[in-house]
Amino acid sequence: MSAILQRHDFRTNPATVPAAWQAATPRLTAASRSEFLTLGDHAAVVWLVVRGQAQVMAQEGRFQLEAGDWIALDRESDPSLQVLRSGLVLGVSLPASMVAALGVSAHNSVLTLGRGRLSHRECWDALALWRRHGAFGPAGEPRDRHIRECSAVFAFLASVQRDAMAGVGSCPGHSLRRKRQVFMRMQRAWLRLQGNPDRVLRIQDLARGSNFSLWYFTKVFSAVYGIGPQQFGVQVRLEQARDLLCQPALSINEVAAACGFENACSFARTFRSHYHVTATVYRQQLPLAAAVA
Repeated sequence: MSAILQRHDFRTNPATVPAAWQAATPRLTAASRSEFLTLGDHAAVVWLVVRGQAQVMAQEGRFQLEAGDWIALDRESDPSLQVLRSGLVLGVSLPASMVAALGVSAHNSVLTLGRGRLSHRECWDALALWRRHGAFGPAGEPRDRHIRECSAVFAFLASVQRDAMAGVGSCPGHSLRRKRQVFMRMQRAWLRLQGNPDRVLRIQDLARGSNFSLWYFTKVFSAVYGIGPQQFGVQVRLEQARDLLCQPALSINEVAAACGFENACSFARTFRSHYHVTATVYRQQLPLAAAVA
C-alpha cells in the first residue's frame, strides 16, 4: 500500500487512482462508551484502540484490546467490537474492490490480518487523522469517504502494519502473490492461537484449516514467527495465566483450568519452566513489584 501511495498522489492527480478503487468508499468510524461495531457490508476492517479497552469477537476467537492495540480482520472472521470502560476506538473498513486490489498488487498493504501495538505518538497521530477526515460525526455515525480523501489514513495504516508484513518474505512461493496468500493463512492461524488462550488448539486442525499438511504448516509457521505453533500456543496460554494470577480471588487450580491445562501439576511445571519461578511465588511477588513501580 505504501508503494502505491508513493506512486499516486490522489489529491493532486485524481486520474491516477487505480481503476479498482474508482468507486471505492472506505468507511471511517469513531466509537466510544459501550458502542458496538461490526463489519457491515464491507470486506475488511482495521480497528485501533486509542483509549480505554475494547473486546473483539471473531471466528478466530476473543481478543481483549488495550489502549494502543490494533487488530485487522476480514469478512471470513465475521468480527464485532464492543467498546469498554470509556474507551475510544477508531476504525476504517474497506470495500471488496479495494481488498481484492490490495491482496494482489501490494507488498506493504493496508490489509494485513493480525494485531499489533501503536506507540503513544501513533495514537495521537491516528486521532488527529480521523478527526481531520470527519470521522467524529453526530452520535458517532460512520462516515463514508472516497479513496482520494483517505490517502493519508492509508499511508498511516501501512506504516503501522509494516512490522507485521515483514513475515511475507519468509513465506515460500515463486511470486509475491503466492507469498502473501501463504502469509495470510499463517496470520489467521496465529490469530486463532492468540484468540483462544483458554484452551489447547490441535495443530492438526490449524494445519487443515490452512489447507496445508501438518509438516508444511509447522515448517512455515516456525519460519515466519521464529517459534513453532505448539510452543506459541503454550506461550499465549501462559501469558493469560500470568494475567489471571493478578486476581487473588482465583486459586492456582482455577487459573490452570482457565488456561486450558489438564491439571495444576501440568500448569505448575510449564509455568516454572517458562518463567523460572513457580506460579505461587510469582503471585507473592506481585505486590512487591507494584510497590517498586
